[in-house]
Amino acid sequence: MPVRSNTRSLVALMCLLPALGCDKIIALINEGAQAASSEAAGGLTGGPKTDDDRLGEKLQAYIDCINGPATNIADSFKRYFDWIDDDKAGPSGKETSIYGLYEIRDTKPCLDGIAKAAELDPDDTELEAAAKAFADAVTTAAPLMNDAYKYYDEKNYADDKWAKGKELHPKLLAAEEAFTKANVTIRTVVGARNDALQERDLGRIEAEMGKNLMWHQKKLMILAKKLVDAADVEITPEFKLDLAKFEPMVDEFDKAVAAADEYAKAHKEEFDSVTMYSSFLSDAEEYKKAAKEVLRRKRDNKAFSKDDLERFATGPAEWVEGSPAKLLSEFNELVSRSNSLSYAFYKPAGK
Repeated sequence: MPVRSNTRSLVALMCLLPALGCDKIIALINEGAQAASSEAAGGLTGGPKTDDDRLGEKLQAYIDCINGPATNIADSFKRYFDWIDDDKAGPSGKETSIYGLYEIRDTKPCLDGIAKAAELDPDDTELEAAAKAFADAVTTAAPLMNDAYKYYDEKNYADDKWAKGKELHPKLLAAEEAFTKANVTIRTVVGARNDALQERDLGRIEAEMGKNLMWHQKKLMILAKKLVDAADVEITPEFKLDLAKFEPMVDEFDKAVAAADEYAKAHKEEFDSVTMYSSFLSDAEEYKKAAKEVLRRKRDNKAFSKDDLERFATGPAEWVEGSPAKLLSEFNELVSRSNSLSYAFYKPAGK
């Protein structure tokens, strides 16, 4: 059976659970590229574009694809393979529930963006090859999936005794395998570039503006990403989390939240100039709580129950307290909030 992500798969080489994975990369790379893009557009501190500014612009095209068609296609494939009885053999016609697929929306902006990004500096052979393979997979999968979508949406299987459904299945299976491989690769490559970019952004912000609100935001997001990555482990009743690695990371994030809050209170004028920063700090607190729940579950040897494991399989997995899925859900909320911050009229404090 093919390894399947639910729309948001991966950060390691494959998703270990349908509920875990890709969202964390999707959201965070978006946040990272926005910071780079603001610098590229003239920057908060001015000056010519840097190599990192150009990299941020290049990454944005791939990010748009990951957040758009990649998510849509992965969701649609998951929907299809969730209801058929046998992934390899395909639909039998005896399934009790027939959900079909989701329609794949316009992929042209994504494909055009990939083509344009390939011409942008800096040259990156690995990144561009991953993007081309992804574009090829999307180009193959999207029309095939829309054909299947129409077939199931119109319930045409009731008229042809499932003939077309059985004909389409091996094509869908091959397209899904190719797409999943390309999707995993582009997320991994883009994610690696973005992680390094964010670390460099943090250093640049400190060098140019000091440890201001933007620095604290960036620091929290970097630490949050590391936490959610560390929690992305195979779920078994005994929960194979590396406590020795995870616990100090939770402590570091806890201290970073406290430091950001302390700075905000001490710099009210700066704090008031950044739209939604208070909400960002509130979401950081919620994320911290979710991380501590994960920590306590492992530290106290609280196994996942049979009901918990079933919830992971059927969803919503984030309802399970102390689970990586809940941590991921809170992470995505935090990233969404981080992306919404506005520094349009920001006058950073001095060093």
